[in-house]
Amino acid sequence: MKIGIISDSHDHHENVLRAIEIFNEQGVEYVLHGGDIVSPFTAKAFASLEKAKFIAVFGNNEGEKLYVKSTVSGFGGEIYEYCYKGTLAGRKIYMTHTHHNIEEVIKSGLYDLIIYGHTHMQDMRQEGKTLIINPGESTDWLTGRGQVVILDLEDMSYHIEELINT
Repeated sequence: MKIGIISDSHDHHENVLRAIEIFNEQGVEYVLHGGDIVSPFTAKAFASLEKAKFIAVFGNNEGEKLYVKSTVSGFGGEIYEYCYKGTLAGRKIYMTHTHHNIEEVIKSGLYDLIIYGHTHMQDMRQEGKTLIINPGESTDWLTGRGQVVILDLEDMSYHIEELINT
């Protein structure tokens, strides 16, 4: 099962639309958003995912949480206040926005995949059985590189997709 991983979109509508296009082209079954969607207008764009279920966590920049939540719920997605804990394709997943307790969660050994955002810096590493992914920002405002990750949960292989329209 392929999933798309995105974080820190910060209302960069053009890059969000490109990310959705990539997710649709890649045939992902889930899109996991590590927070900082920011507004309901950007959240609404994820309704155009063709086959993927959308699961997100709030970041520290969502100003209209009530409307973001109702927008995401309105197209069948899910958004969580602090963290998402779930199982997809037999893999235990933990997703949060900030990195404050990530090392503790990693050391717990409870999860196969840990996703976070907030830093806008990519972090892709394996610690024991746990794959840690911060996809970096999907905007290109801080690092100059908007990116998303496509992960195959079957073998935990992944690749990075740049969000550059050519």
